[in-house]
Amino acid sequence: MDSQEIALRLREFWEAEGCPAIPTYGSIPAGGLTFDVFFGILAPDPWCACQVVSIVDPSVALYDDDPLRPIIDSCLQVTRQDPSGDLRKRFIESLRMLEIDPRDRDVRFVAHDYDLSHLAARAAGWRVLIDGIEVGSLFYVRQLGGIDLKFAPIVVEYFLRRMEFAVGIEGEKMPTERGRQIASYVLEHANPERIGSFLSLHADECEQALGGGLYYQAYDHVLASVYLLSVLTARDGLSAKEYATRTAPRIADLARGCARAYVEATDA
Repeated sequence: MDSQEIALRLREFWEAEGCPAIPTYGSIPAGGLTFDVFFGILAPDPWCACQVVSIVDPSVALYDDDPLRPIIDSCLQVTRQDPSGDLRKRFIESLRMLEIDPRDRDVRFVAHDYDLSHLAARAAGWRVLIDGIEVGSLFYVRQLGGIDLKFAPIVVEYFLRRMEFAVGIEGEKMPTERGRQIASYVLEHANPERIGSFLSLHADECEQALGGGLYYQAYDHVLASVYLLSVLTARDGLSAKEYATRTAPRIADLARGCARAYVEATDA
């Protein structure tokens, strides 16, 4: 059972729970949400879906794309805005689709606050560990884009590369070529001054798009900014003071602008 089979079985479980599968998304930075999830959560009606997405996290470049802490991690992400019952229990039940018997394994839910501050969001929930390996998460999103959500969604994530270890598959030990190049770029080649300039340009373009009511295009620049910010901080090209007082808050303001523009358009 490889990661594709794992994703297929988990999708079947959640589709039976009323969360239809939507097309696979490309790459998003760690701390971001896909277009579908960001705007789906903000939609006027409850929204549910499951989607496979690649999450890129340059902050772990020092770990050389460790298979248990990869730079690029394929993830099945389930978003529910009409949760019923104990979703931790549903997560455990979904593991049976992978022939994992929770009675024979050490399955733990560890309380955790999730940092979605770049999206002007508040979220909290649990990290999920199986035999000490973090294989997923569950977290509630209380606020997104500075907007209090009428239907507080829960996001369920399965980290597919790490799930392979949980089901007894020996995962890929060598770093992927793309992961290796990201690590090399972040640690050796990224120029903090230029990246800072790119961040400013993306912010300007985001504001330009918002001025025309183009919230999808604007959000594209938000995601690019979140990625560049993670590269800059991993490269030690940003002081803690500048991060806290200027750069991160500006990205959060842009995310607020995207959320407001979408809500205003859908309310019109």
